[in-house]
Amino acid sequence: SASASASALPALQRELRKAPRTPHSSRAMRHAAARETRMRSSMGPEYDAVVEKILNPPPLFGSPEEATDTALKALGVVFTSFIGTFFLAPQFSSTLKEEERWSDIYETLTNQGIKEISANEASQKAGKGAFLLDVRMENKFSEKSLPNSVNIPLYRPIQLTNPVAILRALAFAFFGVSNSERTPQWLETVESRIPKNKPVYIVCNSGGSLENKPGTKFGFESQSLKALHFLRKAGYQNVIHVKEGIRQIKI
Repeated sequence: SASASASALPALQRELRKAPRTPHSSRAMRHAAARETRMRSSMGPEYDAVVEKILNPPPLFGSPEEATDTALKALGVVFTSFIGTFFLAPQFSSTLKEEERWSDIYETLTNQGIKEISANEASQKAGKGAFLLDVRMENKFSEKSLPNSVNIPLYRPIQLTNPVAILRALAFAFFGVSNSERTPQWLETVESRIPKNKPVYIVCNSGGSLENKPGTKFGFESQSLKALHFLRKAGYQNVIHVKEGIRQIKI
């Protein structure tokens, strides 16, 4: 084929260069000449163009202007990474931290133990003296939600209302963290809508788990497990974790 022939061209050119150029052609010259004739016949007009590219390859970065532009862009990336690593990171890394670390929440929940319920059962019991609390963001809730659930998002998108918030969002983006923050007065909102003496079933997108698998040390972090911990600290006694996440449920 044409591609196979093209791949053989470099070896052929080397062989032609090595072959003795005397009036009495050697066997290598004859073989090389015969192979060149066959390749020229099979490739047709493409042969000369391919040979030219092999012997005179184009510049790696195109024209000198394109090479300069590529170099400047590369320097810009290096400079931005340097500034982010040595100036932004130390100043704003603290903004990425939660009030409580997941490892501490995991230890507390593991020591206390948690109750779990299936999504279908929680949905059936909701509205009958119990509350099904969905802590995902509003846009996720509007796309897909369990029947009889109440949405009070634990997190919200970072509000770019001032320079500090903008820098915070940039810091999150630099570290590859989701651009979100704890919803202000989340606990107060929950207390205003859900009595503390009622069962509360908490669901989020992923579900999460306190069980460890090979390679994990602190289970699988989730918003529903965090919310369960926060509500317990606030005095809610009957808080139950929905073990499936919404993304795992067919509704």
